[in-house]
Amino acid sequence: MSTHLRALKNPIGVMSVCSLVMALVLLPSSGSSQTNSGNKAPANKELTSITQKLSNSTQGPLWPPSETVDKEGNFILVGQGLIKIAPGFVVPVPNQALLVSKDTVPPLDSNGKEDFTNPLGAPYNVIRELDLSPDSPDLNLELYTVSFGPFAGDFGGGQRIPAFGESPYNLNMARPSCLEVFPTLSQRFTYTRPSFPLHMAPINGFQGDQIAYNVENGEPIDPHTSSGPGCGEGCSGENMADQRRDTPITLGEWLKAKGKVTIKLTRFNRDINAYTAARFNFKFKDLLPNSVYTNWAVRHNAIMPPPEERLPTPLGTSNAFVTNTKGNATFSVEVQNPFPDPATDEQGLRVMVLAVVFHSDYQNWGSCPAHFGPGVDVHQVFNTPIEGNFITKKAP
Repeated sequence: MSTHLRALKNPIGVMSVCSLVMALVLLPSSGSSQTNSGNKAPANKELTSITQKLSNSTQGPLWPPSETVDKEGNFILVGQGLIKIAPGFVVPVPNQALLVSKDTVPPLDSNGKEDFTNPLGAPYNVIRELDLSPDSPDLNLELYTVSFGPFAGDFGGGQRIPAFGESPYNLNMARPSCLEVFPTLSQRFTYTRPSFPLHMAPINGFQGDQIAYNVENGEPIDPHTSSGPGCGEGCSGENMADQRRDTPITLGEWLKAKGKVTIKLTRFNRDINAYTAARFNFKFKDLLPNSVYTNWAVRHNAIMPPPEERLPTPLGTSNAFVTNTKGNATFSVEVQNPFPDPATDEQGLRVMVLAVVFHSDYQNWGSCPAHFGPGVDVHQVFNTPIEGNFITKKAP
């Protein structure tokens, strides 16, 4: 996907729901090169290495429509638009740049409750197309986090995104990933969080005011006494040395990000006449400086409707990397058997898509994709289907 995208005028034709969702993860990316690796390849000399560009995006799952919003809470979408092409037919159209209304109506069941068992059950309510050509005013759009909460309530889907009162419906299909991380019992039905400018998203332990806050009630803790709830003797509040960016993050800056990945099959096993692993080498330029990112693998059975789908998993552990002062970084990891033969991949473990996300809370939650949810504390930067027809096998 090029940095300066334009929305397509001709949507793809009608297909079955399964075919459409498969198309979602199999759409080709631009700019790849393929070579044979230096491994001891089998006699037929099949392809063992590929290099491809990563596709700029602001979209993770189809719902919410994007992982960044504008000041009014409308979704700034660079990715796949859910477009109605005929009565009863909604299709994902690639390479879209759209402003999507926060009042979009998601798929609903017969009782009018959110139901994401068919993610293509409703189109996005598009306010307008975005112009991403050079010098366009749309490139100056300031990015915001999506509001959140509560975690549970009388609605369908995952945690409520946007927050109750900000939108008529919950637009989040992503199920919670790690209940041990969030919420506490007292927060489950009450915790909400407003939208923030992306550069001012809350960082745990740092508010910028040198005041510590109680996680249960949000009340400030006096750092000079032990009387505050949850604060013992010598509680010092925040570190006065903490600092962060103070200028807005724009859509133009977001889309300047460049990345490429080289995937090379490794660990050829002569007993089974197959490669058993692959190394993923990433190179990034012009990401946000001094920032925390993570790499994720979307596997084959992620295309199943909730609750059968597999959540994104770390490409490797650890999957985190930090950019330098220029926004550049490299990342490398070897993954065991990432490409099982689709014909025999009964568990759906084949890696289909690579995703890179920015953590606005500057926190890596281990194997959990997020603390809160898509667009709240994690924000998609690249979302790229893997090219090539690699086959690996499990090592004996």
